[in-house]
Amino acid sequence: MPIRRFRVTVAAVPMLAALLTLTGCVTVHGEEVLQPAVHEDEAGRILDRFGELNNKANEEYDLDVNSRIEAGGLREIDQAGLRVRKADYPEGNPDYQPLEFSDTRYLIPQQRGWPRWFVADTLTNRNELRWLLVFVKEGPEARWHATHLSLLDESEITEIGEFAEDGDGHVRRVPLGASAGLTVAPGQLGKTYAAYLKDGAGDDFAPGQHTSERVGARDQYRRTPEYVTQYVDEATPEYPPVGLRLADGGALVLFSSRHFVKQTVAEGREVEVPSAAEPLMKGTPEKSLTMERVSQQAVVVPPRDDKGDGIVFYNRLEGLVGAGGS
Repeated sequence: MPIRRFRVTVAAVPMLAALLTLTGCVTVHGEEVLQPAVHEDEAGRILDRFGELNNKANEEYDLDVNSRIEAGGLREIDQAGLRVRKADYPEGNPDYQPLEFSDTRYLIPQQRGWPRWFVADTLTNRNELRWLLVFVKEGPEARWHATHLSLLDESEITEIGEFAEDGDGHVRRVPLGASAGLTVAPGQLGKTYAAYLKDGAGDDFAPGQHTSERVGARDQYRRTPEYVTQYVDEATPEYPPVGLRLADGGALVLFSSRHFVKQTVAEGREVEVPSAAEPLMKGTPEKSLTMERVSQQAVVVPPRDDKGDGIVFYNRLEGLVGAGGS
Protein backbone atom coordinates (compact mmCIF):
# COMPACT_ATOMS: atom_id res chain seq x y z
CA MET A 1 0.00 0.00 0.00
CA PRO A 2 1.66 3.31 -1.05
CA ILE A 3 2.58 5.76 1.71
CA ARG A 4 1.91 9.41 0.97
CA ARG A 5 4.33 11.86 2.55
CA PHE A 6 3.30 15.44 3.23
CA ARG A 7 5.72 18.22 4.13
CA VAL A 8 4.64 21.39 5.94
CA THR A 9 7.17 24.14 6.53
CA VAL A 10 7.56 25.51 10.06
CA ALA A 11 6.35 28.92 8.97
CA ALA A 12 3.10 27.47 7.68
CA VAL A 13 2.16 25.69 10.89
CA PRO A 14 0.74 28.68 12.85
CA MET A 15 -1.46 29.71 9.89
CA LEU A 16 -2.66 26.11 9.45
CA ALA A 17 -3.52 25.87 13.15
CA ALA A 18 -5.46 29.12 13.01
CA LEU A 19 -7.48 27.94 10.04
CA LEU A 20 -8.28 24.64 11.71
CA THR A 21 -9.40 26.41 14.86
CA LEU A 22 -11.77 28.60 12.88
CA THR A 23 -13.35 25.62 11.17
CA GLY A 24 -13.67 23.61 14.39
CA CYS A 25 -11.61 20.71 13.03
CA VAL A 26 -8.79 20.53 15.56
CA THR A 27 -7.95 17.03 16.76
CA VAL A 28 -4.96 15.09 18.00
CA HIS A 29 -4.83 11.73 16.19
CA GLY A 30 -8.64 11.80 16.02
CA GLU A 31 -9.16 10.61 19.60
CA GLU A 32 -12.09 12.91 20.38
CA VAL A 33 -13.63 13.78 17.02
CA LEU A 34 -16.44 11.70 15.57
CA GLN A 35 -15.28 10.76 12.10
CA PRO A 36 -15.37 7.82 9.66
CA ALA A 37 -13.18 4.97 10.84
CA VAL A 38 -11.51 5.05 7.42
CA HIS A 39 -12.08 6.68 4.06
CA GLU A 40 -13.42 4.37 1.39
CA ASP A 41 -10.41 4.70 -0.91
CA GLU A 42 -8.11 3.74 1.94
CA ALA A 43 -10.40 0.82 2.82
CA GLY A 44 -9.90 -0.41 -0.74
CA ARG A 45 -6.12 -0.25 -0.35
CA ILE A 46 -6.38 -2.11 2.96
CA LEU A 47 -8.36 -4.92 1.34
CA ASP A 48 -5.89 -5.05 -1.57
CA ARG A 49 -2.95 -5.32 0.83
CA PHE A 50 -4.77 -8.04 2.75
CA GLY A 51 -5.38 -10.00 -0.44
CA GLU A 52 -1.76 -9.71 -1.59
CA LEU A 53 -0.23 -10.83 1.72
CA ASN A 54 -2.94 -13.44 2.36
CA ASN A 55 -2.01 -15.08 -0.93
CA LYS A 56 1.67 -15.06 -0.02
CA ALA A 57 0.97 -16.53 3.46
CA ASN A 58 -1.22 -19.31 2.10
CA GLU A 59 1.02 -20.17 -0.84
CA GLU A 60 4.15 -20.41 1.33
CA TYR A 61 2.45 -21.37 4.62
CA ASP A 62 4.18 -18.38 6.18
CA LEU A 63 2.97 -17.56 9.71
CA ASP A 64 4.97 -14.33 9.89
CA VAL A 65 3.26 -12.92 6.81
CA ASN A 66 -0.12 -13.96 8.20
CA SER A 67 0.64 -12.03 11.41
CA ARG A 68 1.07 -8.86 9.38
CA ILE A 69 -2.54 -8.89 8.15
CA GLU A 70 -4.58 -10.82 10.74
CA ALA A 71 -5.25 -10.55 14.46
CA GLY A 72 -7.70 -11.88 17.04
CA GLY A 73 -9.61 -15.09 16.60
CA LEU A 74 -9.13 -15.12 12.83
CA ARG A 75 -5.36 -15.15 13.19
CA GLU A 76 -5.46 -17.89 15.82
CA ILE A 77 -7.57 -20.09 13.52
CA ASP A 78 -5.52 -19.42 10.40
CA GLN A 79 -2.13 -19.74 12.11
CA ALA A 80 -3.04 -23.19 13.35
CA GLY A 81 -4.19 -24.16 9.87
CA LEU A 82 -0.93 -22.92 8.35
CA ARG A 83 1.08 -24.95 10.87
CA VAL A 84 -0.84 -28.11 9.98
CA ARG A 85 -0.45 -27.62 6.24
CA LYS A 86 3.23 -26.69 6.52
CA ALA A 87 3.87 -29.91 8.45
CA ASP A 88 2.43 -31.87 5.51
CA TYR A 89 3.93 -29.69 2.75
CA PRO A 90 7.07 -27.90 4.02
CA GLU A 91 7.78 -26.37 0.61
CA GLY A 92 4.40 -24.68 0.38
CA ASN A 93 1.55 -25.11 -2.06
CA PRO A 94 2.61 -24.90 -5.74
CA ASP A 95 -1.03 -25.35 -6.84
CA TYR A 96 -2.37 -22.46 -4.77
CA GLN A 97 -4.97 -20.35 -6.58
CA PRO A 98 -4.75 -16.67 -5.57
CA LEU A 99 -7.73 -15.21 -3.72
CA GLU A 100 -9.47 -12.40 -5.60
CA PHE A 101 -12.15 -9.92 -4.48
CA SER A 102 -15.00 -8.38 -6.46
CA ASP A 103 -18.26 -6.45 -5.99
CA THR A 104 -17.03 -5.01 -2.70
CA ARG A 105 -18.88 -2.55 -0.52
CA TYR A 106 -17.46 -1.03 2.64
CA LEU A 107 -19.50 -0.71 5.83
CA ILE A 108 -17.78 2.17 7.60
CA PRO A 109 -19.10 3.57 10.90
CA GLN A 110 -18.14 6.89 12.42
CA GLN A 111 -16.15 6.52 15.62
CA ARG A 112 -14.24 8.37 18.30
CA GLY A 113 -10.92 7.16 19.62
CA TRP A 114 -9.38 3.74 19.24
CA PRO A 115 -9.61 0.98 18.22
CA ARG A 116 -11.39 1.69 14.95
CA TRP A 117 -12.92 -0.83 12.58
CA PHE A 118 -14.85 -1.30 9.37
CA VAL A 119 -16.30 -4.21 7.41
CA ALA A 120 -15.52 -5.21 3.82
CA ASP A 121 -18.54 -7.02 2.34
CA THR A 122 -17.21 -8.73 -0.78
CA LEU A 123 -17.45 -11.58 -3.23
CA THR A 124 -14.43 -13.78 -3.97
CA ASN A 125 -13.37 -16.34 -6.54
CA ARG A 126 -13.64 -19.07 -3.87
CA ASN A 127 -17.43 -19.48 -3.79
CA GLU A 128 -20.69 -17.63 -4.34
CA LEU A 129 -20.93 -16.46 -0.73
CA ARG A 130 -20.37 -12.93 0.46
CA TRP A 131 -17.40 -12.56 2.78
CA LEU A 132 -17.72 -10.14 5.68
CA LEU A 133 -14.18 -9.24 6.72
CA VAL A 134 -13.73 -7.04 9.78
CA PHE A 135 -10.61 -4.86 9.81
CA VAL A 136 -9.41 -3.29 13.06
CA LYS A 137 -6.79 -0.60 13.75
CA GLU A 138 -5.73 -0.46 17.41
CA GLY A 139 -4.14 2.99 17.41
CA PRO A 140 -2.89 5.87 15.24
CA GLU A 141 0.44 4.18 14.52
CA ALA A 142 -0.92 0.63 14.16
CA ARG A 143 -1.58 -1.34 11.00
CA TRP A 144 -5.03 -2.55 9.98
CA HIS A 145 -5.61 -6.26 10.68
CA ALA A 146 -8.47 -8.58 9.73
CA THR A 147 -10.00 -10.01 12.92
CA HIS A 148 -13.33 -11.64 11.96
CA LEU A 149 -14.66 -13.46 8.92
CA SER A 150 -18.21 -14.60 8.19
CA LEU A 151 -19.62 -16.14 5.01
CA LEU A 152 -23.23 -15.43 4.06
CA ASP A 153 -25.33 -16.31 1.03
CA GLU A 154 -27.60 -13.82 -0.69
CA SER A 155 -30.74 -15.12 1.03
CA GLU A 156 -29.12 -14.62 4.43
CA ILE A 157 -28.02 -11.10 3.49
CA THR A 158 -31.62 -10.34 2.51
CA GLU A 159 -33.02 -11.86 5.69
CA ILE A 160 -30.64 -9.89 7.90
CA GLY A 161 -32.00 -6.70 6.37
CA GLU A 162 -30.76 -3.17 5.90
CA PHE A 163 -28.20 -1.48 8.11
CA ALA A 164 -29.17 1.70 9.91
CA GLU A 165 -27.33 4.85 8.87
CA ASP A 166 -26.50 8.08 10.65
CA GLY A 167 -27.22 11.55 9.31
CA ASP A 168 -24.04 11.47 7.22
CA GLY A 169 -24.90 8.18 5.51
CA HIS A 170 -22.51 5.99 7.50
CA VAL A 171 -23.52 2.68 9.06
CA ARG A 172 -23.99 2.85 12.80
CA ARG A 173 -21.83 0.79 15.14
CA VAL A 174 -23.36 -0.76 18.24
CA PRO A 175 -21.89 -0.20 21.74
CA LEU A 176 -20.64 -3.36 23.47
CA GLY A 177 -22.48 -2.70 26.73
CA ALA A 178 -26.09 -2.46 27.91
CA SER A 179 -26.55 0.88 26.14
CA ALA A 180 -26.78 -1.11 22.89
CA GLY A 181 -30.43 -1.77 23.81
CA LEU A 182 -30.32 -5.42 22.74
CA THR A 183 -31.56 -8.58 24.43
CA VAL A 184 -27.91 -9.46 25.15
CA ALA A 185 -25.14 -6.87 25.13
CA PRO A 186 -22.60 -7.60 22.36
CA GLY A 187 -19.78 -7.73 24.90
CA GLN A 188 -21.61 -10.49 26.79
CA LEU A 189 -22.47 -12.69 23.81
CA GLY A 190 -19.47 -15.02 24.18
CA LYS A 191 -20.18 -15.59 27.87
CA THR A 192 -23.91 -16.05 27.26
CA TYR A 193 -23.34 -18.51 24.41
CA ALA A 194 -20.83 -20.53 26.44
CA ALA A 195 -23.29 -20.77 29.32
CA TYR A 196 -26.09 -21.84 26.97
CA LEU A 197 -24.04 -24.68 25.47
CA LYS A 198 -23.70 -26.35 28.89
CA ASP A 199 -27.33 -27.44 29.02
CA GLY A 200 -29.39 -25.41 26.57
CA ALA A 201 -31.10 -23.49 29.36
CA GLY A 202 -32.67 -20.10 28.74
CA ASP A 203 -34.41 -18.49 25.81
CA ASP A 204 -31.80 -16.02 24.57
CA PHE A 205 -31.07 -18.03 21.41
CA ALA A 206 -33.41 -19.14 18.67
CA PRO A 207 -33.49 -22.90 17.98
CA GLY A 208 -31.13 -24.04 15.24
CA GLN A 209 -27.99 -25.83 14.14
CA HIS A 210 -25.60 -23.92 16.36
CA THR A 211 -27.84 -23.73 19.42
CA SER A 212 -30.48 -26.36 20.29
CA GLU A 213 -29.22 -28.90 17.75
CA ARG A 214 -25.64 -28.51 18.95
CA VAL A 215 -26.65 -29.11 22.57
CA GLY A 216 -28.69 -32.15 21.54
CA ALA A 217 -25.83 -33.63 19.51
CA ARG A 218 -23.51 -33.33 22.50
CA ASP A 219 -25.89 -35.26 24.69
CA GLN A 220 -25.58 -38.27 22.38
CA TYR A 221 -21.82 -38.53 22.90
CA ARG A 222 -21.25 -37.62 26.53
CA ARG A 223 -21.04 -41.28 27.51
CA THR A 224 -20.82 -44.34 25.26
CA PRO A 225 -19.31 -47.83 25.74
CA GLU A 226 -16.18 -46.64 23.89
CA TYR A 227 -15.49 -43.25 25.47
CA VAL A 228 -16.61 -40.38 27.68
CA THR A 229 -16.72 -36.87 26.24
CA GLN A 230 -16.48 -33.65 28.24
CA TYR A 231 -17.17 -30.16 26.89
CA VAL A 232 -15.92 -26.80 28.14
CA ASP A 233 -16.93 -23.55 26.44
CA GLU A 234 -15.44 -20.13 27.12
CA ALA A 235 -15.84 -16.53 26.10
CA THR A 236 -12.87 -14.79 24.47
CA PRO A 237 -12.72 -11.33 26.08
CA GLU A 238 -9.31 -10.85 24.44
CA TYR A 239 -11.13 -10.80 21.08
CA PRO A 240 -13.80 -8.06 21.31
CA PRO A 241 -16.89 -8.37 19.10
CA VAL A 242 -18.13 -5.78 16.63
CA GLY A 243 -21.74 -4.88 15.91
CA LEU A 244 -23.66 -2.94 13.27
CA ARG A 245 -27.10 -1.51 13.94
CA LEU A 246 -29.92 -2.80 11.75
CA ALA A 247 -32.79 -0.67 10.52
CA ASP A 248 -35.26 -2.53 12.78
CA GLY A 249 -33.26 -1.66 15.92
CA GLY A 250 -31.47 -4.99 16.26
CA ALA A 251 -27.85 -5.60 15.37
CA LEU A 252 -25.60 -7.86 13.35
CA VAL A 253 -22.84 -8.89 15.76
CA LEU A 254 -19.67 -10.82 14.97
CA PHE A 255 -18.12 -12.46 18.03
CA SER A 256 -15.68 -15.23 18.93
CA SER A 257 -15.69 -18.08 21.46
CA ARG A 258 -13.44 -20.96 22.53
CA HIS A 259 -14.41 -24.63 22.87
CA PHE A 260 -12.68 -27.65 24.38
CA VAL A 261 -13.68 -31.27 23.82
CA LYS A 262 -11.97 -33.96 25.91
CA GLN A 263 -12.50 -37.57 24.96
CA THR A 264 -11.38 -40.31 27.36
CA VAL A 265 -11.41 -43.85 25.99
CA ALA A 266 -12.55 -46.98 27.83
CA GLU A 267 -10.05 -49.50 29.16
CA GLY A 268 -8.41 -51.48 26.37
CA ARG A 269 -9.17 -48.95 23.61
CA GLU A 270 -6.72 -46.66 21.81
CA VAL A 271 -7.10 -42.92 21.42
CA GLU A 272 -7.72 -41.96 17.81
CA VAL A 273 -5.89 -38.78 16.84
CA PRO A 274 -7.10 -36.95 13.71
CA SER A 275 -4.29 -36.13 11.30
CA ALA A 276 -5.06 -32.41 11.57
CA ALA A 277 -4.39 -32.54 15.32
CA GLU A 278 -0.96 -34.20 15.15
CA PRO A 279 1.11 -31.05 14.32
CA LEU A 280 -0.65 -29.21 17.16
CA MET A 281 -0.27 -31.98 19.74
CA LYS A 282 1.16 -31.42 23.21
CA GLY A 283 1.60 -34.43 25.46
CA THR A 284 0.96 -38.08 24.70
CA PRO A 285 -2.64 -39.21 24.17
CA GLU A 286 -2.51 -42.53 26.04
CA LYS A 287 -5.99 -42.35 27.58
CA SER A 288 -7.48 -39.05 26.46
CA LEU A 289 -7.36 -36.39 23.78
CA THR A 290 -8.40 -32.76 24.25
CA MET A 291 -9.20 -30.68 21.19
CA GLU A 292 -9.29 -26.89 21.39
CA ARG A 293 -11.19 -24.85 18.81
CA VAL A 294 -11.91 -21.18 18.25
CA SER A 295 -15.11 -20.23 16.46
CA GLN A 296 -16.41 -17.01 14.99
CA GLN A 297 -20.12 -16.33 14.85
CA ALA A 298 -22.31 -13.91 12.91
CA VAL A 299 -25.64 -13.43 14.70
CA VAL A 300 -28.56 -11.05 14.67
CA VAL A 301 -29.44 -9.88 18.16
CA PRO A 302 -32.96 -8.45 18.48
CA PRO A 303 -33.78 -5.20 20.27
CA ARG A 304 -34.52 -5.47 23.96
CA ASP A 305 -38.19 -4.57 23.57
CA ASP A 306 -38.88 -7.02 20.72
CA LYS A 307 -37.16 -10.32 21.52
CA GLY A 308 -39.03 -12.43 18.97
CA ASP A 309 -37.57 -15.93 18.63
CA GLY A 310 -34.23 -14.83 20.09
CA ILE A 311 -30.70 -14.46 18.75
CA VAL A 312 -30.37 -16.03 15.29
CA PHE A 313 -27.11 -17.54 13.99
CA TYR A 314 -26.28 -16.87 10.35
CA ASN A 315 -22.74 -18.21 10.19
CA ARG A 316 -20.25 -20.06 12.37
CA LEU A 317 -16.63 -20.64 11.35
CA GLU A 318 -14.63 -22.96 13.56
CA GLY A 319 -10.97 -23.93 13.49
CA LEU A 320 -8.85 -26.40 15.45
CA VAL A 321 -6.15 -24.41 17.26
CA GLY A 322 -4.69 -26.88 19.74
CA ALA A 323 -4.59 -30.50 20.92
CA GLY A 324 -3.36 -32.18 24.07
CA GLY A 325 -2.90 -35.78 25.14
CA SER A 326 -2.73 -37.45 28.53
